[in-house]
Amino acid sequence: MVKSLKCLNCGADLLFNPTIQKWKCEWCDSEYEKKDLDAANIETAEESASVQSEPSQIYADSDVCVYSCSYCGAEVVTDNVTAASSCVYCQRPVVMGAQLSGEFKPSVLIPFHNTKDQALNIFKNYLKGKRFLPNEYKSDQNIEKLTGVYLPFWLYDGDVSFTVHGEGDIVSTRRSGDYVIKKTDVYSVSREGQIKIDNIPVDASKRTPDDIMDSIEPFNFAELSEFSTHYLSGFLAERYDEDKETLYQRAKTRFEGSAENTVKRSLSKYSTVRRQVDKKRVDNVSSKYGLLPVWMLFSKYKDKPYTYAANGQTDKITGNLPIDSGKVFTFFLLMLAIFAAVGTVLNLAYQFLAETESELVIWAVVVGLLGAIISTLLEWQKHKPVKKATDADYYVKEDNVNMSLIQDTFLRSHETRTKTSSQSSGGKGGRSSGGRSRR
Repeated sequence: MVKSLKCLNCGADLLFNPTIQKWKCEWCDSEYEKKDLDAANIETAEESASVQSEPSQIYADSDVCVYSCSYCGAEVVTDNVTAASSCVYCQRPVVMGAQLSGEFKPSVLIPFHNTKDQALNIFKNYLKGKRFLPNEYKSDQNIEKLTGVYLPFWLYDGDVSFTVHGEGDIVSTRRSGDYVIKKTDVYSVSREGQIKIDNIPVDASKRTPDDIMDSIEPFNFAELSEFSTHYLSGFLAERYDEDKETLYQRAKTRFEGSAENTVKRSLSKYSTVRRQVDKKRVDNVSSKYGLLPVWMLFSKYKDKPYTYAANGQTDKITGNLPIDSGKVFTFFLLMLAIFAAVGTVLNLAYQFLAETESELVIWAVVVGLLGAIISTLLEWQKHKPVKKATDADYYVKEDNVNMSLIQDTFLRSHETRTKTSSQSSGGKGGRSSGGRSRR
């Protein structure tokens, strides 16, 4: 089934407008809220014979589905996970309802909060300062490929409990004459507790890189809405092709990561902790299937794929961007020349002030190479800021953290004395004196 929203006033296409969080007719400028569309029974239009905007599926196999556009009769070709698209000829937005039915029907959704024009401006600003980008990647022709997609996610709820027992050291130092005295207080430490975490998102599409999807978090799940195909009008959408059992391990890692971070914060006053018991367990896990808004740009450079993504709710952006090796080499040579000149000036100033001489060439080469390498690496990192999530701290609410046991018991103390004066016995000022230590 393919359907599209119609204006209740003039019958033209009705698109969801992220700026006003309403549905707006591009023809007569009528605006509607979800309750207006629900009252008009548009959501269940497939049950009415009077609605003629739902062309049937004319072909399907394991890889592609072909639909006939109800407006112009052209074929709408999609893969077997795409649930919302547009006709390539008449540009009408269409929703393949069958792709989001049965087990593939989401229960929740976060609507887009920004328009394509806003997303394009965000992307263009993101590209500023990326010195190594190929010129063709920054072209309008490439940037216009940016697309708003509702991507499938599994959202996991659960409780993670933790038990940690061991010993912790608190180290302090002080000076006494020619000695530095290092004191180590050893404590028995115990931490036990439980954290309830809701809505840990794990993307459920094989086509989207996990690290990129993790890097555009957090989402604000206070804005979760009940799923409705109304929201898909004007955007692309996909159904999941990875089930919740397959992806649970990623969620489990994040449950345990947040427990570990909570324990570490509680033990932060200790310079060293030797754990003798360290257990974590995830219980009461449940999950729901939802669609989350993402602006995506897929492109290739020298036959290698690159993906840019922006959170369609919060505007947080990330992506692995291509790098022009020629620009890298040119930048390295420029930095080498600049830092070599700086090294030469510093060396001349040193010679003048110290009234001594040193090798100008060595200074110039060392400072030049170090400066050029560090500068180039820093610029390089701007192109690859993504990483996989190892915790769910974004979604941990303070009220849901229950530390049932925080126990610190003093065990013992010992000191070491290190002589710092060059007059120490045997000229070895860095040794402990006479084995003087106490417990």
